Amino acid sequence: QATDPKGDIASHAICSTLGEGTSMGEEVWEKVWTKNLITSDYSLKYLDFIQRIDQSLADGSKVLEAGCGTGQTLAGLSSRHETAGLDLSRAALNLARSNCKNPVHGSIFEIPFKDNSFDLVYNSGVIEHFVDPTNVHAIQEMARVTKPSGRVIIIVPNTLCIWYKTGKAVAVMLKNFEFGYEEDYTPERLRNAAMNAGLEIEQMFGLQVLPPFATNDCEVLPVGLRKKIGSFENLLPFRHYYAYTVGIIARKTG
Repeated sequence: QATDPKGDIASHAICSTLGEGTSMGEEVWEKVWTKNLITSDYSLKYLDFIQRIDQSLADGSKVLEAGCGTGQTLAGLSSRHETAGLDLSRAALNLARSNCKNPVHGSIFEIPFKDNSFDLVYNSGVIEHFVDPTNVHAIQEMARVTKPSGRVIIIVPNTLCIWYKTGKAVAVMLKNFEFGYEEDYTPERLRNAAMNAGLEIEQMFGLQVLPPFATNDCEVLPVGLRKKIGSFENLLPFRHYYAYTVGIIARKTG
């Protein structure tokens, strides 16, 4: 089963199964996407979140995942909407072809679509790989192709998540971190980056509160049991202050 490009960093360190990544070129993601992947705990939360977003969209909406990986989340949107997936990795796009209606090879800094094309543009595990101010430039490009009053959703690793920070530090120390250059974000930093790109923040949220029981490479517990254990986190408040990822739902106002 294919999953998101990030998995869960703490368990990557625990499992010690990753290769070292040293750049954010296409070759980094070719290595990631040519492996057999497990549906991680984070993927389960991300897919549930995207299902809720799907229910909020009008039928026939135009949707772009800018950094789509395998397009797993686009598969849940493609039955009702016109979906496109953009990615730098050709290996990822080969997998995404069965999940979205329009897989496109290209850069998030030059998205090959016209202004005001999409009702929703989103990604997870993408923006953190760009240094400031290129991170803002990437968000601006996402906003450019979003329709006026359309939504932009961005999800990044959370600086305030202790088990994420600890797990990544161990992975880096062991030279087992394969995702190249990466910066984590506080909720405030993500808010500021989106606002600097001209977006209006509607909501902040967090995904994946518990340390993981499965990553892209290693599964400790079966998926059914993991779903039951993870379901309780929906009851917890202010998750963007301590979850593995922090995200925003923003509107394009101009």
